[in-house]
Amino acid sequence: MKKLLLILTLMCPYSLLAGDVIARFGFEITDDLPILDDPTGFPSDRHTPRPIGSTASAQGYYEYLPPGYDEGDQDYPLIVFIHGLGENGDGDAQLDDLLDNGIPKLIDDNQWDETRPFVVLSPQNSQGSCTRSAAIFDFINYAKEQYRINPNRVYLTGLSCGAIGSWNYLGNHTNTQIAAVVPIAGNGNSAFTNGGCEMNRVPIWAFHGDNDSVVNVGGTTNPINNLLACSDPAPIDTSMVIYPGVGHDSWTRTYNLSAGHDIYSWFLTKKNMQVVVPEPLMVGNDIKVDFGIASGASPDPWNNVSNLSGAVINALDNQLSSTTVSFTITDSFDGTNQNGIGANSLGLPEMVTADNFWAGSFDGHDAALLESAAVTISGLDQMATYDLELYASRTGDDGGRFRLTRYTIGATSLDMEVSDNTAGSVIFDDISGSDSIILEITVSPDGTGRFAYLGGLKLSRIE
Repeated sequence: MKKLLLILTLMCPYSLLAGDVIARFGFEITDDLPILDDPTGFPSDRHTPRPIGSTASAQGYYEYLPPGYDEGDQDYPLIVFIHGLGENGDGDAQLDDLLDNGIPKLIDDNQWDETRPFVVLSPQNSQGSCTRSAAIFDFINYAKEQYRINPNRVYLTGLSCGAIGSWNYLGNHTNTQIAAVVPIAGNGNSAFTNGGCEMNRVPIWAFHGDNDSVVNVGGTTNPINNLLACSDPAPIDTSMVIYPGVGHDSWTRTYNLSAGHDIYSWFLTKKNMQVVVPEPLMVGNDIKVDFGIASGASPDPWNNVSNLSGAVINALDNQLSSTTVSFTITDSFDGTNQNGIGANSLGLPEMVTADNFWAGSFDGHDAALLESAAVTISGLDQMATYDLELYASRTGDDGGRFRLTRYTIGATSLDMEVSDNTAGSVIFDDISGSDSIILEITVSPDGTGRFAYLGGLKLSRIE
């Protein structure tokens, strides 16, 4: 086996795109890559911490922007770097732990080549274990919304636990977002079991040390060899580098290119032209979102949110088209319940209001008035006009207190009684003049209840 692995060390793919020319930066480049300004200062000057809560992302992260990003309107290729287990943190006070390894360390140490045209974003996992596939998917969607990113040039790489997360992402999402992936010292066996040959829809260049006692080298050799044996689909560009005698840290020599494998130039030879580019919500179409789906996801065209601080990025409309509109819970709900009257075949809409998110307090009405939740709706056309309809229902009247919920957008507040609600909804109509809406959910001060609810919503573009 070792003889085979050493041979594979030499199988580094460098296929070029048709029509490539050599740019002054030394990369294989096409006209969809940005022209960079001459660097000034140091790479670390453009490496900025974005703590959790300071952005619409569910994760804190480090942001690197190439020279000239702030002055122009070009789109840039994106590298999303996923760290190892040792760099897990709270996304805030522990965010600097990201600088211990990999690409963030190179940038912070001013060892990053600034002629590379990438935006580099490095999210921190605060959920324990390895970064989850869904978290990577959501972060990439967030990045494409918040930065000027070429959607055909999104690249993923991770080390150790981050490589495991990258493999799992590939097994779940294949080529829906990314153009290539470089997992280093990870384990892709479960990913292959899940995704199988479909993973071949993405170019993969994997790295590992054959003396790795933390993550066995079989975590790379097994899935790569399985993928190379696939024919439907066949590999686009799949290979591995196995470093002889190297332990778990096979990433330092890979990321700093001292081993001679230029992963950054390789990334730039890869484009994914099958990525769907979101479009603005069209006049006459609508988007539906179901909040609190532990009892079962609502089918398309409903977009589903199960996390109390979750999001829907590039929501699907009623024609199942990806839109620029995103829904992000920016003030977390306090909890979720599965006792909406939809569970009794009554709610409005029945399937959606079978469950709800709630904000409030068990300590009474006055304490409940201090609690709140908020959903930010972004990606709107500020020249357009929208209607927003809200749904919620809950069995019973909370011991005679009723469940009067207040929904607020700007200076306008509307109340809805959600107790045993089978027909009522709240509609904010003729919303215009902004590219985002902040919807606040609170217990109504005009009622006596302890909890406020949101089960679903429908955003419609009127004109």
